[in-house]
Amino acid sequence: MRLLFFSSMKGSPWGGSEELWAAAAALAVSEGHDVAACVFDWPGEPHAKLAALAKLGIHILRRPLKRTRVLDIFRDPAWLREINVFAPHAVCLSQGGAYEAAGRKSVHPFVRRILATGLPLINVVQYNDDDDDLRPAARSLAIAINHHAATNAFVAKRNIAQAERALRASVPRARVLRNPVNLRDASPLHWPATDSPAQFAVVARLQAATKGHDLLIHALSAPRWQSRDWHLTFFGEGPDAQTFKAQAASAGLASRITFAGHAADIRDIWSSRHILILPSRAEGTPLAMVEAMLLARPCIVTDVGGCADWVRDGVEGWVAPSPAAAEVGAALERAWSAREHWPRLAAAARDRALALHDPHPARTLLDLLLAAPGTT
Repeated sequence: MRLLFFSSMKGSPWGGSEELWAAAAALAVSEGHDVAACVFDWPGEPHAKLAALAKLGIHILRRPLKRTRVLDIFRDPAWLREINVFAPHAVCLSQGGAYEAAGRKSVHPFVRRILATGLPLINVVQYNDDDDDLRPAARSLAIAINHHAATNAFVAKRNIAQAERALRASVPRARVLRNPVNLRDASPLHWPATDSPAQFAVVARLQAATKGHDLLIHALSAPRWQSRDWHLTFFGEGPDAQTFKAQAASAGLASRITFAGHAADIRDIWSSRHILILPSRAEGTPLAMVEAMLLARPCIVTDVGGCADWVRDGVEGWVAPSPAAAEVGAALERAWSAREHWPRLAAAARDRALALHDPHPARTLLDLLLAAPGTT
């Protein structure tokens, strides 16, 4: 069967939103299917993950970051002609947000082709929030995508409700679909040998608009935290790195907050750290949280996306009711006052993650795609 994985994600050459479709594409090739992936054409060498997919035999179809508007008026863009030549039997549309394809005009020719031909579709949504202000045309197209799709898969239950509010319409055939984790070994780690200093970590892109590192820095700048024995490490890279470093320095926390950059070995992070903190303003279901919980580490999270589905306050960690510095600070206080119970919450976090985690999400997605009505 010829299967097409189409990513509408444009924020960067690769991201966590790409891992699910990429894993499903690799699995499909291994089972003898003819597979193509259509992605944006970023300048420079292809991202390592794309290069690895190409080596497996996946056809990588690249489309420009900017539309060639004049040519597109008179003929299909080159990348769409390549898709037509490939002639997929079914499509997985992977969206970073619920309305990317509907709101991105460069994708419209492909979406309209799917709707016009009845091509079987699985729609995967990796992220959503309550701030989407959709124009009527985009709302109408997003609703059409949802109604055409054999499955509308979201990474968190809350994201489904958020989409329905923004669209002012129900999302049919909606379900939760888990993402793969970046762990070859998901066995639990021993609790760190020492509890002093308390070792906190944030594993997330350094971006204030979604990940909220600034809220955490503000909360930790409160006078009561000056006399406590703790250290915080930020793992990740992103556009607000220098802003966060300046904020930490201004708050007198430069010696207590380390910016460690990207870390490839997740187990190494948690071998010596106690608690994950995600002061996010918006999320789907963050993989960093799932990975930490699988490795037996409690989490401090905000009640956005799917975080509160995984972490219950005082059970597997602590939940700030909203992404505000005061609420994050209050969750930190509850965690600090329960320091002697951290190992118990760590074990509960592991149990919760095992109960909710799909160990084979690529298999789940591929099975949905192969079973979509109309596939041949």
